Amino acid sequence: MKFIKIASLITAAACLFLSGCNKAVDEKTAIANFKTEVENVAKWAEEKQKSAATDPTASMAMMGELIAKFKGIKTDGLPADLKGAWNEMGGVMTELGDVFKNLPTGKSDKPEDAMKAFGEIMPKLLAMQAKVEPIAKKLEEVGKKYGLDMKKLQPGGK
Repeated sequence: MKFIKIASLITAAACLFLSGCNKAVDEKTAIANFKTEVENVAKWAEEKQKSAATDPTASMAMMGELIAKFKGIKTDGLPADLKGAWNEMGGVMTELGDVFKNLPTGKSDKPEDAMKAFGEIMPKLLAMQAKVEPIAKKLEEVGKKYGLDMKKLQPGGK
């Protein structure tokens, strides 16, 4: 009998604990967390770019990791318009990542190979830029509504 009471108390405590863990984040906290996560990824990217300054293939290899980091940023609790704009950007970032797939990623004895590969994807990158610009503008406008300067959150942004 004593065991049943203890087991019931433990079960009730576990349920309360777990339900507290699933509690939705309020909008203000979600925005603050979002901003921090984006800033952290932007700082990471700036550091990676510095270390890859002498090797163009390192910059190309970094793109997949950068896109994965940005797509991993949590959007739970964000206002619908901000979350929607961020998700639109995520879709374009996925397409951008596809452009960089299969490019040389290691330091090569033949840098001309990397430059040739980069030249081959240049038309795709220009097309992606045309897609990104309106979405980035929308994200910037929505961000302003919530006190976020999305330009500052971009790697190298001022």
